[in-house]
Amino acid sequence: MTGELGKKFLKDYIVNTEKILEEYFECRINEATLVSDINATIMKAFYETVRRGKRIRGTLLSLGYQLANDTKESEVLFASLSVELFHAAVLVHDDIMDEDDIRRGLRTIHKQVEDIAREAKITNPEHYGISQAINIADAGYFCAWDFLLNSGIDNERIRKAGKIFTDSIVRVVHGQILDVATVSMKGKSENHIKKIHTYKTAEYTGVMPLLMGAKLAGIEDPIIFEAIKNYGLAFGWAFQIQDDILGIFAEEEEFGKPIGSDLREGKNTFLTLYVQKFGNQEQKEFLDYCMGNQNLTKGDVETMKKHFKESGAYDHTYQLGMNYVKEGISHIPVITNKPKISEVLESMIVYMMERVV
Repeated sequence: MTGELGKKFLKDYIVNTEKILEEYFECRINEATLVSDINATIMKAFYETVRRGKRIRGTLLSLGYQLANDTKESEVLFASLSVELFHAAVLVHDDIMDEDDIRRGLRTIHKQVEDIAREAKITNPEHYGISQAINIADAGYFCAWDFLLNSGIDNERIRKAGKIFTDSIVRVVHGQILDVATVSMKGKSENHIKKIHTYKTAEYTGVMPLLMGAKLAGIEDPIIFEAIKNYGLAFGWAFQIQDDILGIFAEEEEFGKPIGSDLREGKNTFLTLYVQKFGNQEQKEFLDYCMGNQNLTKGDVETMKKHFKESGAYDHTYQLGMNYVKEGISHIPVITNKPKISEVLESMIVYMMERVV
């Protein structure tokens, strides 16, 4: 199976939630306008980054809800945006930590506000931009709960989904702490990188939204839940591995942020780990030059791409992602016996390794 059905499912979800987001933020922006123009400007900037997201997590929450035979997607669309609002908010903080300038094809929130501060001749515009970005992300976290709590779904089901949401968020933070603590450190093992991304990405991207959707639908079968966890972890890993690949090999205009940013930040990935362990002397030395080098040129990135290919790092990493795709697919028969949902689950995880953004 190809990822076409999964890609279409994602596109349909985006179309079906666009109006909900627009109406919600229209109210929030109006509220902000009553406070001041700068509040409204920053809220508008946050809305723009929210609406440009891939919405993979919201799609999975909706799909988890549809596992129950008596449910419809339309009943859960509002609730599903809770994970999308949280994701957008956490990316604002992530961009500050990573010192990124571009996100989803736009200037990052803290850089947008910094630009405003420079025009207004505000003292210390960098600090001002970071401070205001932290503020709007904090609001975003609670807007996320707004979508869940006011979805109209049974309160007890919301409580159970909320517990999954809360526990997952704490684990994401643990992963981020570990990631920040170990950036640019050499000698990290594959297991160490897996530990970071299990907490930071895999559980949060694949497991959390599917389990939340299943809980909102009233599913309680522990066997199904275990299968969802296994599928979700594999899904999250396929997503993360392709993200690492795209961070080097994607087209910058489509990817939405500068190619090679992981190298400039000195982040350990399966690509860099492979070269550190199995690359020749030239490849290892050039990787050392690239890691954490903020002045890396496009030419340097092109050279590193060549080394990733010639060392076998690219093929090894891609195959690792495909292994997770196969692993995830193996759990689908336990999750559901509904042919349509099974096909979407399979195509969605395949699409994680086919996507170009």
